[in-house]
Amino acid sequence: MSSPPDDDPATGTADSEVSETAQPPAVPQTCANCGRTFIGKYCPGCGQRAESELSILHILGGFVRELVDTDRGLWRTFRDLTLRPGTAVRGYLAGSRRPFTSPGRYLLVGALVVTVISTTLQGIGASGSNIGRLAVPAANGFEDAMQDSSETTPLEGTAWRAAVQDLEQFGAYPALVLVLIAGLVGLLYWVLFRRNTNFPAEAFAVATYATAHAVILLQCADFIFGLLEHYGAPGSRISTVFKWASQMILLVYPGLLTYGCFGANVWNGVKGSLGFAWGFIEAPLVALAGLAGYTKWLHWTHPDAYSGDGPVAVVAVISTAVLLLVHGILEYARYRYGGRSE
Repeated sequence: MSSPPDDDPATGTADSEVSETAQPPAVPQTCANCGRTFIGKYCPGCGQRAESELSILHILGGFVRELVDTDRGLWRTFRDLTLRPGTAVRGYLAGSRRPFTSPGRYLLVGALVVTVISTTLQGIGASGSNIGRLAVPAANGFEDAMQDSSETTPLEGTAWRAAVQDLEQFGAYPALVLVLIAGLVGLLYWVLFRRNTNFPAEAFAVATYATAHAVILLQCADFIFGLLEHYGAPGSRISTVFKWASQMILLVYPGLLTYGCFGANVWNGVKGSLGFAWGFIEAPLVALAGLAGYTKWLHWTHPDAYSGDGPVAVVAVISTAVLLLVHGILEYARYRYGGRSE
């Protein structure tokens, strides 16, 4: 039995060919970024996507796509850093970077989460913490220690009080504090995990992911507890346990990340946890030392505006002494245990 001809309507071949040839030809377009003419969705010269005219819907849609994209975006980064942090970061260091949000960008996401959650809790009257104001309680502690029992506000009008108020405003931008913490932790990770990293940038990438995600988890736990405390009024014992458990996230999570990233070795996990704790503690100490210098500068440049400079000498000496002590302990640990297997 002979086969039907190619143009037989029964086969549908002719129709499909006609439909294919009926499609309009692709129109070349010029990249607005580099000026190259191309056909397709992406410019082969610079990689920019061929976009339509800018609109508000396009901007908001891009944010939503980035957030919910399961192949590349914030959701996958959050999921992998939560469920398998060591494997995810190890893959990123090995070159599998397309599926993840970059460390610096993820750090900014952490700062946004801190700002939104702390503002929301403050708006409904619930208790919450803003990690951007780490140094403010310590600065207020120094101020309270300098207060005379016979005077309620002896430091009012001093350059110190003005500097503390500026510090409170500065703490409203947690991205700056998170960058400081990630930088300090990255510096220590480069010292502790030098055998496992080829470049300092790898240690800083690990530290940035650890800092950002630990803070995001802490703020999410703080948000849940803030709502429960505000609307459910849990008992004092439950409140204490939950607060301690949420704070332990900052110590446990970086250890889990470095444990899985640099090899399943308990010592790697311990170094990751202690290294993050070191950076987290040192950040407000560095801020206090900077606050003392800023106070001295205010009093020096505006001597008529302030009655004095407050506890600048005390803050500077104590902050420097503690920093030197912490670094001494770090150096001792590095030389004492530096030969252990990684």
